[in-house]
Order: sequence, then structure tokens, then C-alpha cells
Amino acid sequence: MKAIKYLGLTLLLAGCTSPQPKDYYEIVGEVKNVEDSTIIKLFRQDGKVGRSIATDTIIGGKFHFKIKPDSLVKDELSLGCHRSKKFPSMSAQLWASAGDYIKVTGENTLIYTWKIKGNAPEIAAWQAYLNDSRDLWDEYQQNDLLQNNIIEQGRTASEEERIPLKQQLDSLRLAEKKIEELISANEIRRMKKSEVDAIWMDKLRGLAMCVKYYKDYPYKEDVIALYNSLTEEQKQTELAQEAYVMLFPPQHVEAGKEMADADLFDLQGNKHHLAELKGKYILIDFWSSGCGPCIMAIPEMGELASTYKDKLNIVSISTDNKNVWERASKEHPMTWNNWNDMKGQAGIYAQYDQGGIPNYTLISPEGIVLEQWMGYGEGSLKKKIGEYLKK
Repeated sequence: MKAIKYLGLTLLLAGCTSPQPKDYYEIVGEVKNVEDSTIIKLFRQDGKVGRSIATDTIIGGKFHFKIKPDSLVKDELSLGCHRSKKFPSMSAQLWASAGDYIKVTGENTLIYTWKIKGNAPEIAAWQAYLNDSRDLWDEYQQNDLLQNNIIEQGRTASEEERIPLKQQLDSLRLAEKKIEELISANEIRRMKKSEVDAIWMDKLRGLAMCVKYYKDYPYKEDVIALYNSLTEEQKQTELAQEAYVMLFPPQHVEAGKEMADADLFDLQGNKHHLAELKGKYILIDFWSSGCGPCIMAIPEMGELASTYKDKLNIVSISTDNKNVWERASKEHPMTWNNWNDMKGQAGIYAQYDQGGIPNYTLISPEGIVLEQWMGYGEGSLKKKIGEYLKK
């Protein structure tokens, strides 16, 4: 009987001292040929917006992150070092949940192709695609570094000096396109024999983007066939819908034609339409919290909303998901219409898309598109809107 009691006590004590589940994940890096004191950042992706959540300094080729997940959902992460001229403007991709241990190794500053091992199946899937084209991606990153160097030279160059720099840049961009086509061929080859997962869908969206933006892209029919291989349920996902509007673009608005409209929602969940703003000029602003110029334009739009309140309705339409949009709207409050169709870049944005954001469209009081333009610089909106509303 005593032996049984002792055994029970032993088991109880063992249970008390057994390791508890970790509420954090670790990322340990060992890289070579990277300068000491290099700052590396860890970003957490929320939709298409990356938020910096931690930094570390590379010392002796090593760095370390210990992070609590944002929620029970797996974190999608990226490692970047964009302020260093020796790093390309790209990031290493990884995924992590509480309890995971991720090992990162690299031989140089070409961060996108650093090798990553971890618990998440997404890491293995992503690395498999990288392995198919690792040399090509290294060449792509070298090309990116050269382009960044030329662009930097151009900032202080004379008009005469910029001519050969532009020729070099054009040559590098042509080479970049050829590299991307070779990578596309490898990705399509793997996708044709792989099951559809999150990485597969991400690759589909990337390929669809090539179809949209590259003239004479040789794999358009292959990418359409990949999209058509999806089930109806898979086609309803955000990434598939965004791929669809790039492969089969909707009718695009044009100057002199009727504006496009859609179901749009405010922060309280109320439904709206652009048509209800007729009677005044309408300025549509497509924005995202991850777009620096979009955020910079907010104070100027506030001035316009006040100055021309009797003549102008402004509507900012977010391309972020609901959570990111709500958080960004608290950080950057707007006194004008702040709406979202909850469809990312697959909704009304696709009908007004000009290749990026910030993206503006001015509409007449009758609902006719007057002008579209992209990009923001201080005072540019006041000048543009003033040309119409001061007439």
C-alpha cells in the first residue's frame, strides 16, 4: 500500500514539474557575410499590411526574436532590412504559432532566399517553391540592388548624367522581366502537380498580376487554366477573387463615362452607394493603411472637405480588410465619408484601378468621370481640385 502511495506522489510531483506549453515562438538566425550592427525587422502581416513588431541587431551573424502570437491564429511574418543599401527591397517569408521554433540561415544579404526551417507547413511549401528557382531569385535580388543604386545616383545627377542611367535602368528592368518569366514557368510546373493550399493561392495571385501588368506575358493561358482548376468554394476566397479580376478585368471607368458604383459600408456597418453623393463633385480616394502617401494625403483632404463643403463630397475607399481598416481609421480619423466594400482589390477598386494607390477619381455632380490620377505630393490635391471647383 505504501509503495502505491509513493508512486502516486511521484506521479503527482512529476505532473507539477512537467513543462508548460509555450505561449511564444522563437526565430533564431545565423547568417554569414552580413555586417555587424545591421538592424533586422520582423513584420506581422494583417491582410496586405505589414506591421513592424520587433527589431534586433545582427551581431556575430546572429539574431533572435521571441514573440507572443497576435492571436490563436497563425502569424504570417516577414523579415526585412530595407534601410540598408546592401539588402534588396524584399523580405523573407515565414509563419509561426505559439511553441514553434524557426531557424533562419543565410550566406549573404539576399534575404528573400535565406533558408528557413520551422513547424508550420507553409514554411516547407514556400521553401519548396524557392528551391525550384533559388538561383533565379538570387539573380533577381542582385538586379534589384543594382536598380536601387542607379535610382539613388539619379537623385543627384544632372540631366545629361541621367540619360545613361535611364538606359541602364531600362536594361535591368527588361532583364528583371525575363527572370520573372523563368520563375513563373517553375511555379506553374509545381502548381500543376500540387494540391491547392494557402501558398498555392498566393502564387496564383502573383502569376495573375504578371498577366495583368506584363505585355506579351507568355503564360497567360496556363494561369487561366490554374484558376479554372479551382473548386467553386476555392474561387470564393479573397486571393482567388483578386486573381480573377486580374485575369478577367471588369469594365474600367473612363473620363466622360458614367461612374461605377457598388455596395459600400461605413464603420458602423451602414450600406451606401456613390450615387447618394450626386449633386456635388465627388472625389474618390482609394487608400490603404500600408500606403505612406495615402496617409500623408489625409490632412490635405481634410482641408478640401472643409474648404469646399458646399461643392464637394470626398469618399475614401479602403482596400484593407475590416480589422485593419477599423484600426487605421482610429489612428487616422477622417471627417468625410470613409467606406469599404470588404472585397479588397477584387471589388470596386478593380474598376478604378490605375496600377497602384493612392488612386484618385474626380466625378461631376451628374456622376460623370472627369479625371483620374495616381500618386500624391503635398499641395497636389488642392491644385487639382481647385482647377475644377474654382471655375
